[in-house]
Amino acid sequence: MKISNVTKWLSEKADIYFPDRQLYFRTNGDVRFVTISQKIQILGSVMLVGFFSWFTVASYNYVYITEIIDEKDVEVAVANRDYEALENQYNQLKNDIQKSAIALEQRQQYIQQVLDEDDTVIDTGDSITTDDTDFVDDDFDDSNDNEARNMIRDEGLDRIYVGLKHIEMQQTKTVKMMTAAVDSKLTFLKDALESAGLAEEEMLALASNLPSTKAQGGPFIGIENGLNDEGVDSSAFDELYNKRSNLADLEMAIAHLPTSTPPEKHYVSSKFGMRRDPLTKKWASHKGLDMAGWHKTPIMAGGPGVVVKAGRNGSFGLFVEIDHGNGFRSKYGHLSQVKVKKGEEVTDNQLIGLMGSTGRSVSTHLHYEIWFNGKPIDPLKVLKAAKDVQKIKQQKYDS
Repeated sequence: MKISNVTKWLSEKADIYFPDRQLYFRTNGDVRFVTISQKIQILGSVMLVGFFSWFTVASYNYVYITEIIDEKDVEVAVANRDYEALENQYNQLKNDIQKSAIALEQRQQYIQQVLDEDDTVIDTGDSITTDDTDFVDDDFDDSNDNEARNMIRDEGLDRIYVGLKHIEMQQTKTVKMMTAAVDSKLTFLKDALESAGLAEEEMLALASNLPSTKAQGGPFIGIENGLNDEGVDSSAFDELYNKRSNLADLEMAIAHLPTSTPPEKHYVSSKFGMRRDPLTKKWASHKGLDMAGWHKTPIMAGGPGVVVKAGRNGSFGLFVEIDHGNGFRSKYGHLSQVKVKKGEEVTDNQLIGLMGSTGRSVSTHLHYEIWFNGKPIDPLKVLKAAKDVQKIKQQKYDS
């Protein structure tokens, strides 16, 4: 092939052509040619450059591949630990939900027990409900609740969790209402004690030693995962229990207070406290209440108890003393007749004697004393508080 023909063909068809084992190429319209050996040198150079490029990249990867793998292994290990931690938290949450269900059931039993013991503690119309319509997600404003719900992957378990939370909230609300009712009773009772001139602390101290409050025992059977469980807040239940115990102790203590008026018909001729002695005209302490009336007016027991003295007793003349229990005693002096004997059990308002003027007395009357814990208290205060005390004894706080 002629050079002119090659040039023409190259101009029309391609930039490079190599017939007859020679390589032709065109540059700015001029046709040149190289030999096959030159072509091999060019290809060899290209391959050598490619090899060095590949070698460089491969060397880089080889040098840093261990570090890359180690980093990936660390990331995988961290992910595995996080997953394991989340799985453990989820399993713990499931266990907590089961324990909470047991605790709530036992708390409900206690609520029902309180309602059964005293149906005036709370209106039964406000009993516990599990209706989900009473609650919204806004009720769960505690971060722990929200975090726990976010961890629950099972829709059914989430419904159980929400249901239990609703029950817990309703139980707490009910217990607070019960506590408010108990507080109202305690206020009424404490006011009655104050009116009667009695110290609440002394009453509680004596009540704690009563056999009826100490007569408890039996094997210890703990409530597993129940009221003692730390996972469920039982502070409201503890408060209710303590206040109900306090109320029961005070009710039991005040139940021994003699509140009946010994002579039905009388007038007060001398009050409790400092007075001028009717005989010496000097100031002296008067430890009782003088209640004047007609001769042989019936004298009744101020409350149930046991007669510890009956007969003559010095300046008291014919005298009766009754032990009512829990530190309360009543004394009746200047009687004309005694109608009971020592050791006899008497009931409230039982006839124990007749009014007279025996002993150190200037006219017919009853000298009446009430003692509590070894000290005299004002009988007039007790008689004025008798109506409220009687309500307490009869559990009629709201009447």
